[in-house]
Amino acid sequence: MTGSTLRMLLALCLGPALAIGSQAALAQTRPMPRPAECLGEARSDRLQGLTPEGDLILMSGQLARLSGIRFPDASPHREHALSWLRARIGQTADVLGPDRRDRWNRIAVRIRSSDEPPALDWARGLVEAGLALVDAGLDGVFCQPELLALEATARERRLGVWADDRYKPLDANQSERLRERIGSFVLVEGRVRSIGERKQRTYLNFGGLWAEDFTIIIPKTTWKQMSDRGLNAEALKGRRIRTRGILQSWQGTAVSIVIPDMIERLEGDHLPR
Repeated sequence: MTGSTLRMLLALCLGPALAIGSQAALAQTRPMPRPAECLGEARSDRLQGLTPEGDLILMSGQLARLSGIRFPDASPHREHALSWLRARIGQTADVLGPDRRDRWNRIAVRIRSSDEPPALDWARGLVEAGLALVDAGLDGVFCQPELLALEATARERRLGVWADDRYKPLDANQSERLRERIGSFVLVEGRVRSIGERKQRTYLNFGGLWAEDFTIIIPKTTWKQMSDRGLNAEALKGRRIRTRGILQSWQGTAVSIVIPDMIERLEGDHLPR
């Protein structure tokens, strides 16, 4: 059998299998539909001022916060972020977000300047400058997943908070350092050693000592969303990942996530969105 004949037979045999494999990969990484809360028409408003806590006071009388991000908790980084916002007081802006208030009477919004050419998304501008961290934990939905890539670039360039060791990702295996940060918003990186799927929640374990090691706690509904994206136990076990959230004291330390995007896969490949 000649080499050309052999190549032809291989192509005929493997072609359908390769096509099926490619279709499966595409299906696994197909973007999820955007939640309804991320859609809708923007309304015109103005920034009137800021509260001492950094909440936005809109000219319409509403109290708001920027969805998808959080401000640094330490000076001078926090003051730099608030100064960035104060520079936009009085500007006309397009505001998008549901009119649903949290326990502090705030609405979560996305805001884009309409006076500045080109229009500037405020959350994007803050994250790009390293003046805010990506955090959708309070939102219920994450409407701007592109913020994660912008944050990564700012971190690589050591802009803003990323020049400060306090904000850099922590190693999941450094139990003592993690315990020192309990109660703070953190980024944690490590390799998933085991996964425990229970009826109400799933546990991603990063060590073998449950009383000391780091764990990610995922509620049932969030785990279902992740599984629908192809992020099941098989896809995560043994992988290096990064998560973010408020660090808790729970059989060692733990972070609870309700937004699938608050987990990122490292080592050069990304989780399906």
